[in-house]
Amino acid sequence: MTGAMFIAACLKQEGVKKVFGQCGHTNYALIDACYQHGIEYISFRHEQQAAHAADAYFRVTHKLAVLNVHLSPGMTNAVTGVISAAADCTPMLVICGNTPAYNHAREPHQGIRFHADASQGDIYRPFCKRVWRVDDVKLLGDVMPRALNVAQTGRSGAVLIDVPMDVFSAQIDAEAVTVARRPSYGRAAGSGAGIEAAARLLLAAARPVIFAGNGILLSEASAELKQLADLLEIPVTTTLMGKSAFPELHTLALGTAGIWGTRVANQTTREADVILAIGTGFGEADCSSWNPAHTFAIPPSRLIQIDIDPQEIGKIYPVEVGIVGDARDTLRELIARVQGEKRSTSNTLVRRHELDRRKRDWATELVASQTNDDKPIHPARLLCELSNAAPADAIFVTDVGWNKNGAGQQLKCSEPGTFITSGGMATMGFSPAAAIGAKIGAPDRKVICLVGDGGFLSVIGALATAVELNVPVLWVLFNNFCFSTIRSVGANYFSNTYGTEFTKPDGTPYNPDFMLLAKSFGVESDLVVEPSDLAAALHKALKAEVPYLLEVRTRGDIPMPRTGYWDIADFLKGGNSPADEVLVHSPATDEVEIPVA
Repeated sequence: MTGAMFIAACLKQEGVKKVFGQCGHTNYALIDACYQHGIEYISFRHEQQAAHAADAYFRVTHKLAVLNVHLSPGMTNAVTGVISAAADCTPMLVICGNTPAYNHAREPHQGIRFHADASQGDIYRPFCKRVWRVDDVKLLGDVMPRALNVAQTGRSGAVLIDVPMDVFSAQIDAEAVTVARRPSYGRAAGSGAGIEAAARLLLAAARPVIFAGNGILLSEASAELKQLADLLEIPVTTTLMGKSAFPELHTLALGTAGIWGTRVANQTTREADVILAIGTGFGEADCSSWNPAHTFAIPPSRLIQIDIDPQEIGKIYPVEVGIVGDARDTLRELIARVQGEKRSTSNTLVRRHELDRRKRDWATELVASQTNDDKPIHPARLLCELSNAAPADAIFVTDVGWNKNGAGQQLKCSEPGTFITSGGMATMGFSPAAAIGAKIGAPDRKVICLVGDGGFLSVIGALATAVELNVPVLWVLFNNFCFSTIRSVGANYFSNTYGTEFTKPDGTPYNPDFMLLAKSFGVESDLVVEPSDLAAALHKALKAEVPYLLEVRTRGDIPMPRTGYWDIADFLKGGNSPADEVLVHSPATDEVEIPVA
């Protein structure tokens, strides 16, 4: 068979049913091979969109994300999507075409060769787990199974196989064997000694907290997380990426922690005597820039850390018990160890009442914004209406700004995997195509994309793929005529909004007519201006089984309610003003109130 057919055979054996990408003359041999093997090729108008869709497809199905792109500009277009997936531990196999191997030492058309011949793969080295350039078809027999293994094991991530055109077309005399090369591969629980030490610490703790990250979702360990929390009556907070790993309507749920976390989560983690962290790298946003006054104070809190990657243990905070192992299997062993035991503390009921009070106080704090009747619509009002209207198993795919951080803080997710966002890169333009990938992976569930007008227009071509394939995504567009998060930065710290607002030369707010734009794509749409119309419009949009855009005119002058801390504020304070003219900021939020026009 040809090299392209061999690669497609390996993908089929691995269980791959969808490949995402965009066509080019260097990768078309693989597109055709996928077609011959019954693997659907899902084409987008831009490679970044294809990468985001593949990423979200994995997050819903836990089936390998596969991206196939053209050389040079095709693979550079995909960089943003692939690095976003890599940062969030999505196992992604990227296969890109290249110029024929016999032309590498020349000046081939579209070849990247400025410092080394055919060096396009070097662009991917900083964020891929491994990069291969296959200049001889015979090497595919070893490279393919290894690439599939590296992407999906340990701390999962992206890998790249760079394939010259002549290798795709060359004949290979080899059997496609992938899964059979690792038949006994499985999950590994942490050490018995570590589990015993963790059990003793948790059973003796007076104010324990569980901090759950994306590793819970990657390991499919949500049921075990809930079982352990219930057994020991330990409250649970999550990272933003880990949101939905624990049911947020549960009495022990505290919501997300960190800069834009819930106030109750940050209060409770800060005072914990023992913290059990599972599948998290303690990212800056989840830890309030690691400032001990705001989210985690480790020490004096004592840390138990479980992670599949040994490099994560103790990387940010000193650990008392470090356990290297898969989250699900390690939690099962820990549950077996503590089964039937009670924590040796008398204040469990008192603490539960205190946490209930904190949650009531936090809910009360949000009421004013969530019921706000002003126009344009307050983004918190929109999120509240969405939370009330959406089915429990709806999948929310968020972009950046209020629709990400506000949703992380205020939406309630009850089922695992119902919140998808770009965590490590916080990529603007992530959600419109990612929602398509999520819906392809979960055709029987409602998928709701939350996106701002700036992010939406940067990847507007994603709508074409949704219409072509009849993928009934609901895009909820927060239209505020600005890059609202950075507008807040400019207004708060520089007394200037230059470069952040969408206006015509005369200062009139400007955006295209989104309803006409949707119509031109063949997408149904609606516009909401009145807060009182939100509920009915959402009900109508959620019932639609076609691609649907719901534009909501929202305020762009409302900073996110920051309950944690971000040290960028320290550098922004005062803007470009002389030191004696520094603005006065609220110590509680590091925000300056923006007057409402």
